[in-house]
Amino acid sequence: MVAQGWTREYQDARIIWEQNAELRYFNFSAVMQRMLVRGFIVFALSMIGFILVLSALSVDLYWGRSKLEQSHQAVYRALISSSTGQDDSDLANISEDQMLTLAQTIHDRDMSIRRFVDTSKIAVAQENVGLKNQLDSSGLTEKVINIIQRNSSSGGFSSSNEVKNNALLRGKVAEDLASNREMREVLAALPSKMPLANFNVSSDFGIRRHPFTNQPHFHTGVDLINEDRDDRVYPVKSGVVVMAQVHSSYGNTVVVRHSNGIESLYAHLAIISAQVGDNVNTQTPIGYVGNTGVSTGKHLHLEILVGGYPVNPQKVIRTAQYVQEAQNQKQ
Repeated sequence: MVAQGWTREYQDARIIWEQNAELRYFNFSAVMQRMLVRGFIVFALSMIGFILVLSALSVDLYWGRSKLEQSHQAVYRALISSSTGQDDSDLANISEDQMLTLAQTIHDRDMSIRRFVDTSKIAVAQENVGLKNQLDSSGLTEKVINIIQRNSSSGGFSSSNEVKNNALLRGKVAEDLASNREMREVLAALPSKMPLANFNVSSDFGIRRHPFTNQPHFHTGVDLINEDRDDRVYPVKSGVVVMAQVHSSYGNTVVVRHSNGIESLYAHLAIISAQVGDNVNTQTPIGYVGNTGVSTGKHLHLEILVGGYPVNPQKVIRTAQYVQEAQNQKQ
């Protein structure tokens, strides 16, 4: 019928209206007939489609309310079980007022959790700014930081599914927490103690003139002159001795491997008091300040390397000390 009405060939028509012995003529052209019929067809089909859409939305709303009701029932059962110790069979005996009270309890707990998360987000974001400034002051390049992170033995911030399924841990809060943990791990991996208690720096890290050739070259560590009578040298951090032998330029040399791809080197020692494979800490003597190898006087040459790349020992240790002191003050 719809197809026939749409494709039908209409003819001009005339309606004769008689009233009080008067005749009136109304002409309806084929074009007007076609427009009226097709307009009615379009309107009728639109109404049918609208009704179908409303029916689908009603069904979806019904199922949504059903699922929501099931979810509420599960929450009620959990609350009843945790607060009263009653089993699920007691759910049918709960009055409407008790249901409303439980719903308000759920709402209050949810709001408290969200307020805590919002407050934590602000605190974490502010702390991240401070941690980023400390990393910048340490002089560590992005490549060195990535090496420390790749060599971390700990797991990630959290599993991807855990973050995706937790509405409170999505978006910026997850990114801030992950960044906070990553920066903390980097800073915690840095050595935080100088190998000598009292010292003067006779040559800094960086470009200098070589004491023998007088040509500019890159000094990969710092030279420390001991100001104490005790010449014992201690590791900058706990680790394992991976080298304890004579080097052609560095003389008596000890290398200690720490966590996260970090190593420390101690050169020109008078005596080596550690062996390869020894587990050492900041209280374990590994040698004595000396003047062996290519050296112009009694001193300790200290290097800190990350993935084989030398970094400024003073800046790195000073940064780690500052972070540790700040954490101790918070505790």
